[in-house]
Amino acid sequence: MAESVPGLKQELKWWQILMIAISGVIGVTIFSGDGEALEVSGPAGTLLAFAVIGIIAICVMEGISEMVQLFPAPNALVEYVRAFVDPDLAWVVGIAYWYLWASTFAIQIIAASSFTSYWGLAQVWQTLAFYVLAPIIIMIINFAGVKWYGLVETFGGVLKTIMVFSVAVAMYALASQENDGTRYIEEGFTNDPVYAKNHQTAACYVLPIIAYGFLGPDIVAVTAFEAQDLRSLRTPSKMIAYFVFVLYFFCVLSELLNVQWTNSSLPQIYRGGTNGATTPGFAAPRSSAIIIIAALQAGHEKLSGFLTGCMIFSALSNSNTALYVSSRTLYGLTREITSTTWPASWFSVLGTVVRKTGVPAWALLVSAISFFWLPFLGLDRNYGIQHLIEIMSTTAGVSGLLVWACQCIAFIRYHKWLRKHQAELTNRYARFNRWDSAVSSTVLDWAQPVVAWLGLIGCLAVVFIFTTATWWTGPVTFYEVGVAYASAFTRRPWVKLDDDSAKLFETLNHLAWLKPEQESRVQEVSQSSAIPSTIKGFTQPVAHNQDLEPGIWSVDRSSSSGADVAPSDHIAASSEIQFVPSRT
Repeated sequence: MAESVPGLKQELKWWQILMIAISGVIGVTIFSGDGEALEVSGPAGTLLAFAVIGIIAICVMEGISEMVQLFPAPNALVEYVRAFVDPDLAWVVGIAYWYLWASTFAIQIIAASSFTSYWGLAQVWQTLAFYVLAPIIIMIINFAGVKWYGLVETFGGVLKTIMVFSVAVAMYALASQENDGTRYIEEGFTNDPVYAKNHQTAACYVLPIIAYGFLGPDIVAVTAFEAQDLRSLRTPSKMIAYFVFVLYFFCVLSELLNVQWTNSSLPQIYRGGTNGATTPGFAAPRSSAIIIIAALQAGHEKLSGFLTGCMIFSALSNSNTALYVSSRTLYGLTREITSTTWPASWFSVLGTVVRKTGVPAWALLVSAISFFWLPFLGLDRNYGIQHLIEIMSTTAGVSGLLVWACQCIAFIRYHKWLRKHQAELTNRYARFNRWDSAVSSTVLDWAQPVVAWLGLIGCLAVVFIFTTATWWTGPVTFYEVGVAYASAFTRRPWVKLDDDSAKLFETLNHLAWLKPEQESRVQEVSQSSAIPSTIKGFTQPVAHNQDLEPGIWSVDRSSSSGADVAPSDHIAASSEIQFVPSRT
C-alpha cells in the first residue's frame, strides 16, 4: 500500500543538491546540440538561442526557488500546481515531468554509445557496454540510497563543471593558435535553406533544440524533501540557473570560435527537408560534436580522444540523474493512491519505499525499464532511430517547458493569494511572509511577479510558436506536428484564491513539511511538562507533526478547553520556543 507519510531519507546537503542539479543539466547539448543550432542559424543565432533560453530558465527558477525554500514538499513541482492551480493539471505536470526524465535516461545512454563511433567500436561492444552494463550500474547506484547516490553525483557534478570549464579554455587556446575564430563568429546570423528560408526563421528554429539542454535546474525542487534542512535548499535553488547560464555561454562562445557553420561534420538534423542522412554514399564523420571537430581540424588527435571520453562520462552521469528524478516523480504521483481496485493496488506499489535505504524501488525499476528498450532500436544501424530520438528528445524538451510554464502559473497565483492577505503575514503568519528577506530570498524576488510572467510568456512562446518553425518552410506533416507539441488540457476550474485567509494558510501549512531538526524540537516541546501535548485549535498531539504558527510563543493555561498559545515578544528566555509550521 502507498504511504501518506514519505519514507524517503532526508540526508542531502546543500553541495550535494547543487551538484545533482548540475549533473542533471549538463548532458550532451553543450557538445552536440549547439552544433545543430550552429548548422541551422549560424554563430549569432546559436548565441541568441542560448541567451533567450537561459533567461527563461532564470525567470522560471526565481519562482521555483522562492517556493522551494518555504515548501520542501515531496514531489514539489506537482504539489505547487495542485495547491495553487488545479489538481488535474498537477497530474498532467507529473506525467510530463516523469516522461521527460524517464526518456532522458535512455536518450543519454544512446548518446554515450554513439560517441564511441570516434574509435570505431564494434556494435557488439557498444551493446554490452552501454545498452546492458551501463543501465545496470546506474540502477545499482540509485538502489543504494540517496546518501550514496548524492556522493556519486557530487563527484560527477564537480568533475563535469571542471570538464566544461576546461574544454572552454582549451577551445579558446585553439582559436588563438588558429587565428580563424574571429572570422568564423563574424559570420553572424545565417540560415541553412534546407531548414529555414531566412535568418529570422533559423533563429526561431533552434530555440527548442537548445531548450532541452537547459532543463534540469528545477531538480532542486525534486530533492527538496530529501534535503537535510531548509538551509540546504537556499543556495542551490538561488544560484543554479545563473551558474548554468554563465557556464554554458562561456563554453559555447569558445566552440563557435573554432568551427564554421558550414562544416560538413556538424550533426545531421533529422527533421524536415533532405540532408546528408538520405544522400546515397553518405559517410558519417568520426564525430559530430563541435569540440571534437575543433580538436581534429587543429591536429590534436589525443585531445579529441580525451574529449570524447569526457562526453561519454557527461552523458552517463546525466542518465544517472535522470533515473533519480523520474523515480522520485513517479513515487510522488502514486504515494497517496489507495488500493481500492486492482489497478489502484498495482499503482499504489509504486508509492512505497524500501525502509532500510529510503529508495522508492518499484518506482525506480518501472522508470528504468519504461524506455530501457529504446537503445536496442539502434542495433538496426540505420538513421530511422535518429528520427525517433529526435522526436523523443524534442517532445521531452517541450514537456519540460510546459512543466516550467505551469510552475510560473503556480507562482503567479501563489503571489496573488499572498498579497490578498498580506496584512496577516506580518503578524500571525510571519513564517510565510515572502516580503521578509529572512523568510525567503532570491536574486530577483523584488521584481516578482513580473519575472514569473516573463518566464511563462517565454515558455509558451517556445512551445506554441517557435516549435512550429518547421512548418514555415513547407507543407506540414504528422511527424512535424508530433515533434512540435506534447501537451494536455484540463477542464476543471482552477483552485479558487479564497478571500478567507484560513483557506490560504491551510494550503501553505499543507506544503510546509518539517525537516529532521525541526521535528526534534517539536518532539522535545511535546514531551516537556511545561508545554501541553495538545494545543487549542489542533486535534492531534504536537509530537505527531501538527501545525504550529510561526514566531515566539508563550503558554496561557487559563483556558479550560486546552492551552491557548499566543505570540509574545516579551517573555522569559527560558519559556521561548521557535515553532515552524508543518503539514496537517
